[in-house]
Amino acid sequence: MIGDELRVTWTDVYERHAGELTRLASFLVGRDQAHDLVADAVASAVTSPSWSSVREPAAYLVRSVVNQAHHHRRSSSRRLARESRAVRLAPSGGITSPEPDPQLRTALDSLSPQQRAVVFLTYWGDLSIPDVARWLEISEGSVRQQLARAKIRLREVIVHD
Repeated sequence: MIGDELRVTWTDVYERHAGELTRLASFLVGRDQAHDLVADAVASAVTSPSWSSVREPAAYLVRSVVNQAHHHRRSSSRRLARESRAVRLAPSGGITSPEPDPQLRTALDSLSPQQRAVVFLTYWGDLSIPDVARWLEISEGSVRQQLARAKIRLREVIVHD
């Protein structure tokens, strides 16, 4: 039946795009959380009412991963703020901080998820500015602006650390 041939499960979509999406997610949130973020993003994308009208599934999934990374960063920031308050209020010697990340990871973490996505897609994904703009559904000017801001921020963090 023709309808059965067109029906694609989320596991099919995941298997087809997981490698590239995981590389992007690793760049955005780190390797430890990349697989979970990709699984959440794919599940969210394919269960969205708009999934059936998506013309470029790969681009849609990239946007979904970037959005999930943004949500993750907001959640992490709130969690870190709570933990920081708890450390200040806790008796000394109670909580120890983890080992610092390497300098590059720290620099990348200072970028917004949007900036990290633009940097990743441009330099690691080898996409042109028009392609990045199309995939992220932003203007080419926004891509150029995000790249410029990311470069400035990376220089600041790397030089000052």
